[in-house]
Amino acid sequence: MTGVRIWFALLCGAALAIHVSRAQSPGFESLTPKKDVTEHWIIVGTPAEVWSVRDGVIACAGEPRGYLRSKRKYKNYILRAEWRFKAEGWNLAPARWPNAGFFIHASEEVGQRWPKSFVEVQGHYGEAGSLFGGGIKGAKRGPIVKDRVPLGEWDRCEIISRDGAVQVVLNGVMVNQGSGADPPEGYICLQSEGWPVYYRNVEIKVLPD
Repeated sequence: MTGVRIWFALLCGAALAIHVSRAQSPGFESLTPKKDVTEHWIIVGTPAEVWSVRDGVIACAGEPRGYLRSKRKYKNYILRAEWRFKAEGWNLAPARWPNAGFFIHASEEVGQRWPKSFVEVQGHYGEAGSLFGGGIKGAKRGPIVKDRVPLGEWDRCEIISRDGAVQVVLNGVMVNQGSGADPPEGYICLQSEGWPVYYRNVEIKVLPD
């Protein structure tokens, strides 16, 4: 093998290692399906065709509205995920922005659009990082981050939940926190809320009680 070929092979190997490390962080369990969302999630409120998986990305058509619910409940954990909206075709800005996001501490419902109880970590483009619902106290809601990534690019969220206290880290910056969520545990959900949205690198690390 020539020197150029050796260098190219090493470069490809390094790139593959970087891709794998981004796909799943040490100590985290991946919740990103390989072929079908039902590998890790239960579909609630939408037909199955609303959700698809390709190249490590969960694609959601946005309508009908509903969500994916984790197969188990979680209490103390770190959840990481990235999401972005389809930019093409959205012509309502800046008066309105596309909506989606995450439910945590969610209850289990059958045949309803949303859970009866939940804490929401907002993925709405204009309110990303908002935290509300489920009796949580001390958290903020509204356009709390002024400098947003362009519509259509990936946002990264880290949600830390411990004994009913929740912190939200958006794109590496801690932007919100609250406490007193009731109940302090529940299911994790990915929302379908009216516009195509994509989720990737969804992973969770369970923390000791």
